[in-house]
Amino acid sequence: MSVTYYDILQLDHNASATDIKKSFRHLALKYHPDKNKSSESNQMFLKIVEAYEVLSDINTRKKYDLTLRNDIIQSSDSINDEWIPSADLSRFYSYDMIKNWNVPKSGGGIWDIGEKENIGMWKTTLALFGCLATLAICIIIISG
Repeated sequence: MSVTYYDILQLDHNASATDIKKSFRHLALKYHPDKNKSSESNQMFLKIVEAYEVLSDINTRKKYDLTLRNDIIQSSDSINDEWIPSADLSRFYSYDMIKNWNVPKSGGGIWDIGEKENIGMWKTTLALFGCLATLAICIIIISG
């Protein structure tokens, strides 16, 4: 039995685009060479990126699914010998960039944001409360 991109991303063949992105983010953070210094992490990370790039693009995924149905995939070691990363991995798949991806959580809503945005929201909230407190003090002083 050959390893598929779905196996690499630990997904079912009916996975949604959101499921693909969540799984990629989880596995990419786990195996990213900047954080995981094991000898096989770099190779696994490249396989995860390859699987993500194929499955996240709807047209490429359709073609890939057709090859799966036709049993064209022969080897479990090399799923696609011609695959070349479409971008500079360090630029587009840096650890910090993946960590701050906006991946929808199960509940959805305004709280599904990255770390940087979350810190910004807290700073804004504290600034607003500070302004309200200052305004309340001014009103008390003026009316008293």
